[in-house]
Amino acid sequence: MHDMNKRQLIENIRRYNTTVSTEFLSQFDDSALEQYLEHLESANKRNTRIASWVRKTPRLRLVS
Repeated sequence: MHDMNKRQLIENIRRYNTTVSTEFLSQFDDSALEQYLEHLESANKRNTRIASWVRKTPRLRLVS
């Protein structure tokens, strides 16, 4: 697992997905961001283009 704070997770996600806004990502909790970052890193290692992504857990948890 990554040992990053929320800001670092968002910055790393935006390295892989430049179209996503910081504001959008900030709605998600650290766990969801970490899971998405791992997904992006895994796809990058395989040199795979991602058309869509499905979370392992179906519920969103917003943070305030």
